[in-house]
Amino acid sequence: MSKKILIIDDDPEIVAYLKEVFDNAGYETQTAVDGDDGLAKARAFKPDLITLDIEMPTKDGTMFYVKKRKDAALEPIPTVVISGIGPKPPSLSKSLPVITKPIDTVKTLKIIADLIGV
Repeated sequence: MSKKILIIDDDPEIVAYLKEVFDNAGYETQTAVDGDDGLAKARAFKPDLITLDIEMPTKDGTMFYVKKRKDAALEPIPTVVISGIGPKPPSLSKSLPVITKPIDTVKTLKIIADLIGV
């Protein structure tokens, strides 16, 4: 059974790119367009890992992460920020991996494999 990744990002090009990269690497993927959608899909999909954009409409990545950490079922799921942000917002964990856009595919796949395997 393949590992599952939830991609949370509002940019359709980034979502399509990440979905293709992860699917080709053997992961099962699901996508969400903002933090609210991400919370609902994380609860239903039960991913092994979440990739998270920070700047999104409705509920941004920081607010998603704060709510995720307060949810006992979602809190243990590893999260990797993939965003064009500058400095990491203070409400995000210092140990949270951050990949800046443009995305380095090799680095991204390595970080994910290190966190959850293939």
